[in-house]
Amino acid sequence: MRAKNTFQNVGTINAGTVHVGDRTTIRIVKGGRRASPYPAGCIGADLPKRNYVKYLVERYHNYREADAGFGRTERIHYAVLFKNIEAKFKAPTYFIPENRFEALVDYLHLRIDKTILGRRNLSRGIRNFESFDEYKMQHMAAPAA
Repeated sequence: MRAKNTFQNVGTINAGTVHVGDRTTIRIVKGGRRASPYPAGCIGADLPKRNYVKYLVERYHNYREADAGFGRTERIHYAVLFKNIEAKFKAPTYFIPENRFEALVDYLHLRIDKTILGRRNLSRGIRNFESFDEYKMQHMAAPAA
C-alpha cells in the first residue's frame, strides 16, 4: 500500500533554509537576483551575447517562414538549427564557450544569408541583421527613468 503525501501548514517562511523531514532541504532566497542556469564562461551566462544569439535564431526562423512565400514547400523544423549548431560546435547553443561566440555568430549570419529572402535582400543591398554592437546599443541600453 502506498503512503499518502501529507503537508502541514507550518506558518510563514522567511529567507533561510527549511528542513522538511530528514531528507529534504529547501533553500529559500528572499529577493535578490536569481542565479544563471548556465555555467560561467559560456554564451548563456553573458546576457548580451545570449540575447544576440536568440535574436539571430529568431531572425533565421522568420526568414525561413518567409521562404514559403517564394515557393519553398518543405516544412520548417525549428529544432533543426539547434541540432546543427550542437553538431558543429559540440555543445548546446547557449553552453558554447564565450571564446567561440564569434564563430557561432558567423555561422548564424551565414545561415540567414543563405535563405531565399536573405539572398534576395543581399542582392538588393538590404541588411539581414544588426551587428552585435548595434544590437547591444539598441536593445541592451538601460531604460530611461
